[in-house]
Amino acid sequence: MTRPHIICHMITSIDGRLLADRWPCEEEELLEVYDAAAARLDADGWIVGRTTMEAHYLEAADPAPLEEIGPRDDHIAPEHDALSGIGICIDRTGRLRPESGDIDGAHLVMVLGEQASRAHVEMLVARGVSVVFLGSGGGALADALARIALAFGARRLILEGGGEINGAFLAEGLIDETSTLVYPVVDGQGGIPAIYEHRGTTVARGLELIAVETLDKGCVWMRHRVLTGGPAALGGAE
Repeated sequence: MTRPHIICHMITSIDGRLLADRWPCEEEELLEVYDAAAARLDADGWIVGRTTMEAHYLEAADPAPLEEIGPRDDHIAPEHDALSGIGICIDRTGRLRPESGDIDGAHLVMVLGEQASRAHVEMLVARGVSVVFLGSGGGALADALARIALAFGARRLILEGGGEINGAFLAEGLIDETSTLVYPVVDGQGGIPAIYEHRGTTVARGLELIAVETLDKGCVWMRHRVLTGGPAALGGAE
């Protein structure tokens, strides 16, 4: 199986920081620039980590008590064809509680670890959510993405953060392109989350410029191809 082409699409300050609520601008104007650029990437869906999904869309709770660990079967909701594209969330322990399989007009696909409880999986299935499981060992994330590509016909996906999940994808060699919108603002504060923040050991990646363009509001859009290199371990990011 072949995984989808992954484009990491982020908007950042000139010093690479991500907390846009600190910037001297309105959220609406940032979203306007971000969404317009994303639409031009011709993607079949998007990917976020649990923290980003919780911040923008869904509520979370403590994981249900563990019942078993072992291989689990994926579930593809039959009603997914009625929605436009897919929205994928990496939620290894099963904390998020979606109300339905519709996430901002896209079909919701939850990627869970094998430690997620059976009760949580049954709740997701009953609410029309598709569930794909991460296996154990190296290559588990790439394998899950390949199964998603096969099930939904996804050729290209946008990775939208946060920094830890971006860093994990980069470390595993799963990012093919970067799409970086540099907004004309300097954050300047130390310790603010950056675009890529891998928890474990990794190596720097070389980039090849594809295109650069100045957009509305003085935002500079840079697209790069990620040059191949040896992947590192996932490191458990969400």
